[in-house]
Parts: sequence; C-alpha cells; structure tokens
Amino acid sequence: MRYLFAGLVAVALSAPAARAADTLPEGNWRFSQNIGAVNESPLALLKLETKDGKPSLTVIDEAIKAGLKVSDLKVEGKTLSFAVEIGGGKYTFEGVIDPKDAKVVRGSFSDGTRLFRGSLNAQEGDKVERPTPPKSPEEMAEAQKLLVAPTRLRFQAQQAKDANEKAELQAKANEAQKEADEKVPGLYREVLAKHADSPFAADAANALLRMAGKVKPKADEVATWLKAIDAEAARFGPKIATDSALQAGETLVGQKDLAALALPLAEKVEKGVKESDPLATQSRALKLLASAEKAAGKTNAATEARLAKVEKALDDEYVKKVPPFKPEKFAGRKDKAATRVAVMELFTGAQCPPCVAADAAFDGLEKAYEPKDLILIQYHMHIPGPDPLTNKDTIARWDYYREKFPRQMGGVPSSLFNGKPQAGGGGGMPNARKKFDEFQEIIDGLLEEKTDLKVAGSAKRTGDKVTVAVELDWVKDPGEKLKLRVLLVEEKVKYVGGNGMRFHHQVVRALAGGADGMPIAEKALKKTVDVDLAQLRTGLTKYLDEFAAERPFPNPDRPMDFAHLKAIALVQDDATGEILNAAEFPVEGK
Repeated sequence: MRYLFAGLVAVALSAPAARAADTLPEGNWRFSQNIGAVNESPLALLKLETKDGKPSLTVIDEAIKAGLKVSDLKVEGKTLSFAVEIGGGKYTFEGVIDPKDAKVVRGSFSDGTRLFRGSLNAQEGDKVERPTPPKSPEEMAEAQKLLVAPTRLRFQAQQAKDANEKAELQAKANEAQKEADEKVPGLYREVLAKHADSPFAADAANALLRMAGKVKPKADEVATWLKAIDAEAARFGPKIATDSALQAGETLVGQKDLAALALPLAEKVEKGVKESDPLATQSRALKLLASAEKAAGKTNAATEARLAKVEKALDDEYVKKVPPFKPEKFAGRKDKAATRVAVMELFTGAQCPPCVAADAAFDGLEKAYEPKDLILIQYHMHIPGPDPLTNKDTIARWDYYREKFPRQMGGVPSSLFNGKPQAGGGGGMPNARKKFDEFQEIIDGLLEEKTDLKVAGSAKRTGDKVTVAVELDWVKDPGEKLKLRVLLVEEKVKYVGGNGMRFHHQVVRALAGGADGMPIAEKALKKTVDVDLAQLRTGLTKYLDEFAAERPFPNPDRPMDFAHLKAIALVQDDATGEILNAAEFPVEGK
C-alpha cells in the first residue's frame, strides 16, 4: 500500500473543466485516494455542472489543505481524466465509470513515476464525507486484532519507566506475536475461502503474499492469491492492474523460497508493457523478469541488456532533474577564526514519499559545501516500509536519538545538526528548495562557531580490509560520557524505492567500533579501528535475509558495491547528544 499524502499536514482544491458527457451525472463528487482494496481517504468534494453551456468542475469543500487544484476535465464515453496539482506536485487522474453503478468512477492518478489508486463517488450534501468502510468479515477483524496486539504492547513497553513493568510488557508482546504468527494466516485463508467476491479477499491475499515465507504455500495456492489480487486491481483500470501485478511479483521475488514462482507472472506483465509506457514502469517489469529468470535458473542476457538500457536512460534523466534547483557554493565563513565543523545527520527511508524533499535538499548540500565545513550523514530506516540500506547500526543510532529526543524523533525524515534535532519534516520534490534553504540557514550559523578540539585521521583500504586511524587533541572534558564514533559511509548508492529517489549519498554502512562509541578518557587520543568488508557484507546479508522473512522487501535489489567509501569521526557528548567536532576522510587504496 502506498500513501500519497503521508507526512503532509493539509491539502486544498479548485478547478475549471473542459468537456463532460451525458453518461456522467452532474452533481457533487467526492474525490479520494483509495488505499488497498477497501479504505478510501477523501481529498475534496468537487461539483460537476454545466455553466453557460460548458461543463465545469469546482471545489465546494476540502478534506485536507495542501493547495490541491484540478483542471482539463475530459470525458469520452465512460472514461474521464483531469489534471491534479497537490502541494506543487502534478498528477493526472484517469478513471472509468463503474458499469454497474454510474455514481462511481475508479481509476488512478500518477506523476509519471508513482501511481496511486483514486476514485470519484457521487454524494449528497455540500460537505465532504468520510465514508464508513464496509464491515470487515469476522475473520479479517480477528486477524487485525491479533496483528495490532504485539505492536501496542511493544509501544507500552517502550514507554514504561519501571524495569520490571517493561520486561513484563515485552514478554506479553512476544506471546502476542507468537499467537498472531500462528493464527493470522489461517484467518486470512478463511477470508479468501468464504468471502472470495468481496474486496477483503484481495487484502487478505496481499497479506498472505507478504508473509508467504512463513506460510510456505504451494504453487496453486499462490496462483489463487494472485487471481484475487488481480481481480480487485482491475476495477481501477489497466494501469493499476499492471502496478498491482508488479508489486505482487516483487513481493514473491523478495522471498527466496518463492522467487521462482514469480516467473509466469513476470513474463505476463513484461509482455503487456509497451515502449510507450513510462520508463519507470518498463524498468520495474524488466527488473522483475530478470530477477524471476535468475531465481528459476534461466538467466537471460537479452533481458539484462534491455534493462541496462532503460536504467541508463532513467539515471541520466534523474541526474538532470535532482536536485530540482542549482545549489549555490558556500561563500566561506565570515569569522575566519571559526573552526567547528557542522554535522548534519538525516534519518530517511527509500519507501517514504515525504522524505523526497529532505533527500533532494541533502543532495544539494553535498554540492554546496566541502567536507571541511559540513559533514553529511544519511541513515536509512524501515519507515514506512522495508529498506535494504537499513542495518543494525542505523537502527541503533535511531534508538540513541529517539531516547534523547522522543518528541522530535517521531518518524522520517528527521534531521539533526551537531546532535540537535531541527528542521524536521519534508514533502515532495517541489518542496526541496525550501528544505535546502531551511537546512542552509542552520548550517551557516553553526559554521561561525569556534572550538579548540581537533579531529584528524586517515582511512586506508587493502583488499576487503579498511583501517581507520583517528587522532584527537585538546579534548576539554574527557570522561565516560564523551564518545568517539567512527562511521563507514558509502558516498553514492543506487537503489530505487517507493519514493522514486534513485541515488542516495553518504549512506551509513557500519559504525566501526560499535554504535555505543568508544570512551574518550584523555585530552589527546589516538585510536585505530578495522572493518572487514567481507564480514560486513555477510552480516548485512544475514540481517536482510532475517528481516525479509518477516517483511519482504519491495524489490530484490541489495546494493553493496562499497566502491567509494569514506570514514567519519564524531566526538559526541552522550549526556546531551551534542557533537563537539568531527572530521571526514576518504578511504584510500583499492
């Protein structure tokens, strides 16, 4: 499921239109994003009428406010389309009138990269309504209840102050998780068996597909799930049907024991994708086919060559457009005696739509500043969905800051400057310049600060061994709360997640010496730490395999090139979280 407006506080709507048809009744229409097979999230109420002999589409009420506008209404027979602008992003809605109910239009809206389900529903009154979802079958309701229980208990355990209470709640959460693992698959299977004609069947099938690694289904059962998913998606038109099939195939390919079962679906989807379709769609179809062929032991050089060509075109297009502004080079510090390095840490997720603005602004900062002034660090998280650039150290770092700043660290994107949360939140690509300016104002202020603490070092690679040497001098208050942390980051990683960002920079791969850091007990310190890249790859693969068994990744890519690495040394006061100074050095050697 993908949420277009995750992280946005508000949205709005207004519009002229072009041409209507008698098959589309005039009146008020609720415009919504549809999430999954059942849930409808209203955006606004539109009024379709004829004025001066011309059709008109206008807004009479708004559900959320983010500058939403519509225009260019076109109706031909039972199909219609119109342009949508939301928070600066531009989309096109395309829908078809339900053959069984002329008061319902289902379809999709897309910005050319991302695709979302959408609908228009005729309604009385002049205030947008939040429709009551259809009643869940008892089996579905019981499954949801079981799934929510462990999450609720874990949250309570996290909030508990008493150690005994915390342990008791965690134990209950583990028991609740065990019960859910045992009972939920059977309940979903009952939904499919007893309610095959309801939209809940598709939601149950999708859920079973995501947990297929645990359920261990047979091929014919997987085929039944795919049929239910396809039937429901087809109601929203061919684009959603293709997108849904791609998601299902990607979920299968992401689970080792089932990857080969994706081949028939991958072949069918790829045949239906045309050269006139968006490059992103072509890429997904070819990537799915290549992965499924490989899993089935049928590696196809022709598929790989076609995929490489499409990927290059997408990469070239992306590099020209991201960031969507030209960053100005930092003019230099006003106070020439200022010596403190600014450190920006960004927590993000490749499946997170509102992270796009922060990510693109982060990329702009890398073009505007030198590492001697600004050190950039990017931690990936499984928020809101699985992200293969996440690792145990990035999660530990999140937990470190979450414990110190629970209110500010509510989700991604979250940004910290010298260890202090500031300028949180994000938005879509049109908001990238605003975030850049926001970040830059904070950074430029920090760069006018002085410090006597000196951080220096070097990093060298020999084969798969990286050795990082760090030297500290003029440490003012050494002690157990003052820590040295050494990060190994990859300068550029290609991974295309649900939010469309293709390249990620300064990605944390490991915290050498441990996430807890190394105590600084002396005013001057020399420390050497080693990282074995072969062991790192093995450890990351094991972690991702174990995670995928619980929550499959949206696609099988797990980039671990480790070709362009850097080491970052941070001196941090664990009493406050403040980063006192830092240094970055490239990893030399091959």
